[in-house]
Amino acid sequence: MHFSKKVLTFLLFFSNLVAQAQSVLPITPEMKRVYLKQTRNKNGTPGKNYWQNHADHKIKITFDPVTRAVNGSVQINYTNNSPDTLSRILLNIFPNLYQKQALRKMAVNSSDLGDGLNISEFLIDGKKIDSTNLVTRATLMTVRKVTIHPGQTIKVNIDYAYTLNKGSFIRTGQVEEGAFFLAYFFPRIAVYDDVDGWSEYPYTGHDEFYNDYGSYDVDITVPGDYQVWATGDLTNIDQVYSPQFVERIRQAEKQDEVKNIITETDITTGGITLNSGGLNTWKFHADHVTDFAFSISNHYIWKAASVLVDPKTGRRTRVDAVYNPRHDAYLPVIDYAVRTVKAISYQFPAIPFPYSHQTIFDGLDAMEYPMMVNNLPFEDRQESAQLTTHEIFHALFPFLVGTNETKHAFMDEGWATLSEFLLYPFVDPNGKLDYDISDINKSAGTAWDVPIMTPTPQLYGKARYANKDLKPALAYLYLMQMLGKDVFIKAMQHYIFTWQGKHPTPYDFFYSMNSFTGLNLDWFWNNWFFSKGIPDLAIGSVKKSGDQYKVVIENLGSELVPIHLTVFYQDGSKELISKHIGCWALGNKTVTIVVKTKKKIKELVLGTEFDVDSEKENNVLLGSSIEEIRQLE
Repeated sequence: MHFSKKVLTFLLFFSNLVAQAQSVLPITPEMKRVYLKQTRNKNGTPGKNYWQNHADHKIKITFDPVTRAVNGSVQINYTNNSPDTLSRILLNIFPNLYQKQALRKMAVNSSDLGDGLNISEFLIDGKKIDSTNLVTRATLMTVRKVTIHPGQTIKVNIDYAYTLNKGSFIRTGQVEEGAFFLAYFFPRIAVYDDVDGWSEYPYTGHDEFYNDYGSYDVDITVPGDYQVWATGDLTNIDQVYSPQFVERIRQAEKQDEVKNIITETDITTGGITLNSGGLNTWKFHADHVTDFAFSISNHYIWKAASVLVDPKTGRRTRVDAVYNPRHDAYLPVIDYAVRTVKAISYQFPAIPFPYSHQTIFDGLDAMEYPMMVNNLPFEDRQESAQLTTHEIFHALFPFLVGTNETKHAFMDEGWATLSEFLLYPFVDPNGKLDYDISDINKSAGTAWDVPIMTPTPQLYGKARYANKDLKPALAYLYLMQMLGKDVFIKAMQHYIFTWQGKHPTPYDFFYSMNSFTGLNLDWFWNNWFFSKGIPDLAIGSVKKSGDQYKVVIENLGSELVPIHLTVFYQDGSKELISKHIGCWALGNKTVTIVVKTKKKIKELVLGTEFDVDSEKENNVLLGSSIEEIRQLE
């Protein structure tokens, strides 16, 4: 890659620092094994023996909005690409979160508890599996006495039924009368990978998901007056929508301007769908995705536009906002969503948005699914813009790049939170971002605080949001300031393109960044991701010599933070002096900032809105004149 002269000078200097620092990452036993087996390389790329299993799904689902009854059948063609012979199969039965006896970390009303998912038939390669070999523990089911050889593909058929929750909406359920969001509505085979084998974390409502890639062909049968939005492409559009609505959708897929697909008048008039008095079956297809979700409504309006996401191929992404017309808070969402998709494609990380559509549905959460988002109607303008961006950005992580959300949520939540910082000016150009990072300042060093690398199921209390969302986002921001935005984005693109459609670990990310930049950044990863630290910079002494002030910045804490010193002058002007986080790479505890000026200094203030600091009292030095500042030396 090409570096500017300025950046190259920095890299040479920094490489010298790292050579002195000699920092290395602590390697866990499971990662030592994968390096020995050469499924992954220490340069952050898949190894020559890398593998991952694959599952293609054919699902037929019937949903009754009156009774909330879900009746389904799923066929899974599962390929064991591992070198291991599998003697059992582990399945995720996510609807069992609402089973009476299931363990949960989220509150569920007693009226929403039931028997969970009922399996009426379970076949493997056409052979019925005896119920005694199906062992269910809440959201995990083990199928015993099976054998799947390396390279073998088996066909699993499951017929099942359950009742969708009316309340206690945890990423799925009834939104209101006539509106529903159905996620995790089918049994699926859990991930078996080269790092942990079977992913055996039970779903308890708090932590999120980790799924294999595969194709989905899904038939969804609902009453004829309902419309359906889902992962993938609608393949029978002419069989479910009336011609004028088909034309509106096709126009929206070709134009930049927002188009009204379904209006309040259309809902009143009717005739949006064919066979409105009976049933319609909606057919969707998606390739190489990790999950499938859908939403339905009989009274939501739909606005759509499209974005040219790849000028080289001319590919466009349709962007949808589907919502209750009574929710005025949703009016700007279509614009936020369109600008987010555009910003991802051209600003950060500047790669073409990967999917054919992105639909935001008015729901009861703030949650992402492939090509779908379920967002509340947020009344606060900044919150609405931020969370629209945050959830759409998940299209890259964990969907394009298949990170393990269950084990290391920071690998997707950190990036999505960073997008709130970086994309806000593009998403809401007239808004002002006022971001609260106090969670880190409050939790740093407490008993709740743990390193970012701590597995997500072990995060509790005040530090949960800080460790999986905010701390990694700020770490990435500080790294970007150090590397420079252009180099950082190119390194991020390298990581994305290397691992798209695959399952990277945190080590793969760390080593990918090291390899691409040509720098040993292990000192940074160690400090921010593997250590529990307290951020605390302070203004130490100030010495004056002629027109020059030497301001000593002290690192009183253990977590490294960049230096941003604002000098306020008596004449009302100000100056920002910055040192990126690399200024602490050698373990030094002080850095001297030189301020050259003939003006009188009124005040020195350390830190910006994105600089964490647990003790802000030592970040300000007052002085109405040079003499007063000198008295404080």
